[in-house]
Amino acid sequence: MFGAAVMWVFLFSLIALPVYFVWYAWDTARRRRRGESISRPSGGSFGFDEVWRPTAAEAQAVWEAEQITPAPAPTPRDGPGVITGGRIVIETGLRPPAR
Repeated sequence: MFGAAVMWVFLFSLIALPVYFVWYAWDTARRRRRGESISRPSGGSFGFDEVWRPTAAEAQAVWEAEQITPAPAPTPRDGPGVITGGRIVIETGLRPPAR
């Protein structure tokens, strides 16, 4: 009985794995055509870097945190021209500052 169950699991995986890989490739191509960013798990998410290269895992964690951290909002003490007349003015250097 156990041998038959193992055989059916093996046969199912022989069919299911190629189907999954074809779907995965199609989904990735579809997302790229739409211009979406594709975020798939990397080696660090499986714990390999945690064991073998802990500094690389820490660097990956810092990088991911920096990607989702918003830029700080300007405050009145940031200097002249940042908040004028109740409006926030962001000077990028592309245009001369309007005074």
